[in-house]
Amino acid sequence: MMRGALRASGLRSYWLRQYACLGDPRARTAAETHVTETLSTLPLPYRAGYALALRLLPAAFFLATGRGLRSASAAEGRRGMQRLAALPGFADVVRSGTALALLGALDGRPAQQPPAPAGASR
Repeated sequence: MMRGALRASGLRSYWLRQYACLGDPRARTAAETHVTETLSTLPLPYRAGYALALRLLPAAFFLATGRGLRSASAAEGRRGMQRLAALPGFADVVRSGTALALLGALDGRPAQQPPAPAGASR
């Protein structure tokens, strides 16, 4: 449910234009996984509301800007997200989803994980 909603949202393409660190496919995969797995732990009513907001995000962005989120440049995306912040709930969805994605990208990079203690397995 959450993976499909995230893909439908257009946020992945927005993040790619805003954050160079997500250009690495491993970081991007870790980011998306972190977002979907974290949101999947929410109680059902919150999860359903979040999924609905994600699915409505492209339409809301278009109504606020007259442009599609997936085709907006980095600058157009930032301006559009600022306009979208005026609509109830969307600013929180974008802000929290982006924070989760960046944390997932940071934590999910194998080169940045500390070495496991001797005798421990991952």
